[in-house]
Amino acid sequence: MNIAVVRQAGAVIVTVSGRLSSAGADQFQEQLMAGLHDKPRALLVDFSELKFITSAGLRALIIAAKWGSADGYHVHLCGMSETIREVFEVSGLLRIFKVHPSVDVGLAAL
Repeated sequence: MNIAVVRQAGAVIVTVSGRLSSAGADQFQEQLMAGLHDKPRALLVDFSELKFITSAGLRALIIAAKWGSADGYHVHLCGMSETIREVFEVSGLLRIFKVHPSVDVGLAAL
């Protein structure tokens, strides 16, 4: 798993690639939370290179979404493959995140 964090247009973009397993979920959560300390307009998570996610990865996103609702920003999920999208559909989590086909579309929606 690789994680990259950039700031663009007042938003934090976290790109995660590879396999987001239980072993990497703590690192993923740390990166999400570190990006939020500056109170961005939004948090965009780029899944375009993500192949697999466990419930621990989902938990990290839920925590970020709860923090966001308290601080006035939204978590946007971008570039989800059909496999990753299915995980979110089955878990019922699509209703709490804004979903976009790409980071560019997500940024334009802010």
